[in-house]
Amino acid sequence: MKTKIETDKKAAVVIKPESLTQPGEIGAVLELVLKDKNGRTRECRIMKSECFVVQFLQILFMRFQWLGNFSSLTLFHTVDGDMTGFKGNIAGSMRADAAVNVGTYGILVGLGNAPVTLNDYALDDPIAHGTGANGLQYGGMTFGAPTNDGTTSQFTLTRNFANGSGGNVVVNEVGLAVRNEFNTHAPPDFLILRDVITPITVPNGETLTVNYRIQVAI
Repeated sequence: MKTKIETDKKAAVVIKPESLTQPGEIGAVLELVLKDKNGRTRECRIMKSECFVVQFLQILFMRFQWLGNFSSLTLFHTVDGDMTGFKGNIAGSMRADAAVNVGTYGILVGLGNAPVTLNDYALDDPIAHGTGANGLQYGGMTFGAPTNDGTTSQFTLTRNFANGSGGNVVVNEVGLAVRNEFNTHAPPDFLILRDVITPITVPNGETLTVNYRIQVAI
């Protein structure tokens, strides 16, 4: 069974003004929405993200110092590992705009349940894009523009994962990886967020929507 992936550019908006971020913090809210084959919501969870891993700060540090051409920092590519002496195009860093079918960056989902650590650089057991066993079809990333309610400012990243595998797929982990363009190498992808969740089962023919809302609060 092949499930159609739909990307609704108007859907990626702030749904609720909830804030689980404490004043003075930068954090993220994770929302999981499971919909049946008719588009009806069967389950919705909202939780505080276990938040950013160390590579988020490393990349931010590089950007603040304009270290696009050279850095002595050690970053870890989600696939190839150690990227000591990271060289890249600073203008193209921290991209999360993955297209349909691209399962290497943007919001990612996985089967693994190893506890989150600050040094995580990849999901424990990533779910591949596709219709094979334990596969999900990755939709394109969409974005909700920044908004605020006077005390909390946030923007939303959204991705749909459709199950056409013929069986159930159990999602145990969620993450966000960003792409940093290289001048002479294939673009490396770096994990900046990872959450291990109470397992959510996505039945065949149904779709899981994942929203990450990045927030700052006063």
